[in-house]
Amino acid sequence: MRPKYLLGGSLLIMAVSIVIVQGFSSNFQYYLTVSQLREKAPEFQSHNVRISGAVIGDSIAFDAQALYLEFDIVDSVEQIGAQPPLRIVYEGPRPELLQDHAQAVIEGRLNADGAFYADTLLLKCPTRYEEQFPQQAQGN
Repeated sequence: MRPKYLLGGSLLIMAVSIVIVQGFSSNFQYYLTVSQLREKAPEFQSHNVRISGAVIGDSIAFDAQALYLEFDIVDSVEQIGAQPPLRIVYEGPRPELLQDHAQAVIEGRLNADGAFYADTLLLKCPTRYEEQFPQQAQGN
């Protein structure tokens, strides 16, 4: 009877392993900067990816009636004006923290037109954290 239990246990472990591997691979997302996404654009056009960048405040356009938002991001605040921006398109309410120089983490897809169509927007406002911890923000 022991071989039956061994065989059954082995099959069970293999089945659970296959389910776990398939779950991880279906939820896997790449995390890239704007420049990395541009370098590998053809490779990522049909995949969901997560990108990060600094918001260019002058580029924010929001239609409250249609809940349609567009804005540009670059790799970092230092890259504003030096790097071609990536256009972000999002359908939904405007996030409260969407402002100039905010750090954005965006999940979605790069379209053939060169714009990034977002499913999810996460924003961090650097000034809000500087007010809470002024010495650390200044590097002291």
